[in-house]
Amino acid sequence: MDRVTPRKFATTPGTRDVLPPESTRLVEVQARIRERFRLFGFGEVLTPALEYSEVIEEPRLRDASFKLFDPDNQMVMLRPEMTTPIARLVSQRLRNSPPPHKLSYVLPVYRRADVGRGRSAELYQAGVEVVGSRSAQEDAATIALLVDVLGSLGLRAPENFAVVLGQTAFYEAYLRHVAPETAPEVLRALAAKDLVAVDNLAAGSSREAALGVRGIPRLVGPASDGAVLEEAARFAERVGASEALAALENLREILRHLEAHEALGAVILDLGLIGRHNYYTGAVYEAYAAGLGFTIANGGRYDNLLERFGQDLPATGFAIYLERLLSVLPEEGPSDLVVLVGGGVEGAENAGILRASGVPVLHLCEELSPAEALRYARSVEAGWVLYSGAEGSVELAPVREGAEPEALPVGEVAGRVMGEARGVVR
Repeated sequence: MDRVTPRKFATTPGTRDVLPPESTRLVEVQARIRERFRLFGFGEVLTPALEYSEVIEEPRLRDASFKLFDPDNQMVMLRPEMTTPIARLVSQRLRNSPPPHKLSYVLPVYRRADVGRGRSAELYQAGVEVVGSRSAQEDAATIALLVDVLGSLGLRAPENFAVVLGQTAFYEAYLRHVAPETAPEVLRALAAKDLVAVDNLAAGSSREAALGVRGIPRLVGPASDGAVLEEAARFAERVGASEALAALENLREILRHLEAHEALGAVILDLGLIGRHNYYTGAVYEAYAAGLGFTIANGGRYDNLLERFGQDLPATGFAIYLERLLSVLPEEGPSDLVVLVGGGVEGAENAGILRASGVPVLHLCEELSPAEALRYARSVEAGWVLYSGAEGSVELAPVREGAEPEALPVGEVAGRVMGEARGVVR
C-alpha cells in the first residue's frame, strides 16, 4: 500500500499568521504612516507581487528572491524589495509625466533568508521614492520625512532612535584614487561591515593611502559636530582626491538642509556606511532603534538604476520595516475595546449607542459569568467588560484583577472609556 505523506498545515518557513491585537496595530501604524506620506505630498502606488526575473538585476537580490515560472515558462520572482519595481513603474507608466515623481508604498516584499530573530521571508514595508531630482535637498527631505514618521509614532531621537548617515560616493571616489585595483574587494568587505578584511586589504597600499582606507570607515560622530567631516576632508586633501571632496560637499549640503528641517539631532555620521545594495551612488542611511540589533529603516540615493529601464533619472528614497518598527514602539495606553456581555435586545441597543460614540464594542450574545467574561476579554486584549443593567443603566468594569463593576448611565460609558485610553484621569 502506498504511504501517504501528511500535508503540513503550518506556515512556510520565515512566514507567520499575524493575529489581533498585533494585526490591528500593524494596520493602524500603516494608516498613520500613510497619512504622514500624504501630508508630504507623496502619491501611493501598488505594484504586482510578481516581476519578470529580468527586472531584478542585483545578484544579492536575485539570490534572495523566490522564483517561479509562468504558463509561458518565463521565470518570474516575488518582489524582494520595492525600489526596483518602482523604477520600472516610473519608466513604463510615468514616462510622459514631468519629474520629480514623489511616490509612496505600503506593501509586503518577499526574500529567501536564513530564518532567525529579525529575519522573515515576508516583510511588511512602507517607504517613499523621489525620482527625477539630483538635489541634495531631496536627500535631506526624505531623511527628514523618515524622522518625522518615527516621531509621529512616539519615538524620540536620540533617546529611542538614530539615523546613521553615510556617503557611498565619498569612499568609492577615495578608493578609485588611491587603490583602484583593490577597490571592489574593499567595498564588498565594507558593505559586509568586515573592517578586519578592509584592514588586511589596505596593507597592500602606500602608507598614506592605507591610512585613509582604514581610517575613513571609522569616522563616526554626531552630524551636528563638524569634526567628522573635517577629518574626512583631510584624508581626501592629502592625496588630492577631488571627486571625494565633491562628494563630501554634497554631504555638507544635506546636513545644512537637515538642520533647516530640525532633523539634524536625529542623525549620526558614519563614513563607513556605504549601503547594502550596489545601486546606491550617494548619500545612504540606516535607522536604528534602542534595544534592537537590526535596522528599522534604510535608504539612499541611486542615480543610475533607472538607466536599465531606458530613463536617465536620478532618485532617492527609503523603506521602513514595519514588523521591526512595531517591536520598538512605545506601549499603548489601556485598550478602548469593550466586551459587552449578553443583554438581549437592550444589549444590542447599547452596543449601537456606544459605537455611534466611537467606542469599539465586541458584543457577545451569550450570557457569561464575570469570571468567564474577564477571561474572554483578556483573550482579545479588551480594556473593559460591560453588562446591561436596568432602566438604561449599565455596569462597567476595567479588565484588571480585583476591579469592581461600576453602575452608570450608558451615555457616560464613552467618556469613561475614551478618557482612560487617552490618559485622562477620572
